[in-house]
Amino acid sequence: MDFIGIDGCPAGWVYVGRGQHVEGGVVSTLEEIRGELEEARVVLIDMPIGFPDPEQPVRQCDRLARRVLGSKRSSVFPVPAREVLKASSYDRARQINKELLGRSLSRQSWNIIPRLAELDEFMQRWNEKINIRESHPEILFWNLNGKKPLKPGKKSREGRELRRNLILQTWPEAEKIEQKLLVNYPRRALTRDDIYDALILALSAELGQNGFHSLPPLPDFDQSGLSREIVWPMNSG
Repeated sequence: MDFIGIDGCPAGWVYVGRGQHVEGGVVSTLEEIRGELEEARVVLIDMPIGFPDPEQPVRQCDRLARRVLGSKRSSVFPVPAREVLKASSYDRARQINKELLGRSLSRQSWNIIPRLAELDEFMQRWNEKINIRESHPEILFWNLNGKKPLKPGKKSREGRELRRNLILQTWPEAEKIEQKLLVNYPRRALTRDDIYDALILALSAELGQNGFHSLPPLPDFDQSGLSREIVWPMNSG
C-alpha cells in the first residue's frame, strides 16, 4: 500500500490503502499495521497530531479549519491538553484542561482520549520512520466538492450518499472496498461514515503525492516537537 487513510472507529482503527493493490480493514491498534505504514509513501489520519498548550490553547490549524468549513465548523472538535491523556476520570480531565487551556472538556473529546493517547505514543516512537500527517475528512470533502463545505451531516442518509458519490466520481473502484468492509465488519465495530472517512483519506493521500496545502501554511510544533497542521492535496482530483 503506497497511500493509506486511517480513521478511528468503534473497534479501533479502519484503514484503506491504495497502490498496486487496494486493501482495507479494521485493527485494534496502529502497531498491527506499522509495517505497512512504514512502507507507505503517504499516510493521512483523522486524529489530532500535536497538542495545544497554555501559550496556544487552541491549535492554529483547528481555528483555520473551522473558518474554512463555516457552518460545518463544529466537525473540528477542540483538542485537549496532552496532560489530559493521563487523567483517571472525566471530571479530573475537565479540571486539568481548565487549568491549562482555560476551558473545560467535552464528552466527545473525552471519549476519544484512548485513541489520542495511542496515536501520540505511536508518533513519539515512529514519527521519523513514517510519513503520517493529520488531515480532516470534512476538509477533504470540501476540497473534492469545489472548495464548498458539504451541508448535510455525515451521519444522515443524504450526507452519506453525497460523500460516497464524491468519492466514487474520482475513484470508482472504492465501491469494492466499501462493500468488503460492510460485509466483514458489523456496524457496532465500523460505521458507514467511518468507511467514507477512511476512503477519502486514502484517496487524498494519493492525490497529494505531489504536494499538500497546509493549515496553517507554515505548521507550528507542540512542546514535544510534533507538527500541528491539517493538510489537503494540491490536486483536487
